[in-house]
Order: sequence, then structure tokens, then C-alpha cells
Amino acid sequence: MAYEISEQHAKTLIQVLDQSSRWKLQPEKQSPFSSVEKANEYVETHNEPLCILVPVAGEDEHLTVKVTSSGEHVVFTNVSFEQPLEKKVHSSHLKLIGSTVTEMLNERLPEGKKVAPF
Repeated sequence: MAYEISEQHAKTLIQVLDQSSRWKLQPEKQSPFSSVEKANEYVETHNEPLCILVPVAGEDEHLTVKVTSSGEHVVFTNVSFEQPLEKKVHSSHLKLIGSTVTEMLNERLPEGKKVAPF
């Protein structure tokens, strides 16, 4: 398992998630980034995994997805459940993460619950 994210993958992820009003990006164990500029500054000097906070629809709860790099792939690991589930996406398909992450998380949620749309 990879324990870091490449700067290129991180910057692409930042651009993609900037289009979402619900999903938030943050460094591990820190608050979400307050702006795209702050996020880009951070990833230029840090290569630690990033986390996506994905809200559960209609609730105050959110799920956390850790994001790392493995060669040309970006690895999404749900860390909100006892048994993590991992999905790899080639970096050229990173703009499609909304459906990949949504599907991965919804598989683990109890019936009747879903994550908020991207």
C-alpha cells in the first residue's frame, strides 16, 4: 500500500474537488483546505496522503477516503469502516472520481443511506 501521494496527482485531485460544493479535501488529521491556493501550497511541500470528506446525504455525518499514489494510479481507500475497501483509478481517469468514490462508499453504507452527490 502506498503511503504518499504524488504532487501531480494531488494537484489534479485539488482541481477536480474544487468543482464540488459538498466534498472537501484535507491533509490527514488536519482541517479541510480553505482554498485551492492553500491546497496547492501544501502539496508542493508535503507528499503525505490526502483525505476526501464525503458527507452522507441528509445527515451531519461524513465518511473519509484516504488518497495515495501507486505508480500511475491513484488509490482511494475508505477508512470510515472496519474493513477498508480500496479502488485504484489510472491518473488519466482521475476526473471521474465522483462515481468511483460514490460507488465504493455506497457499497458499505446500510440500506437506505447514500453519500451526498459530488
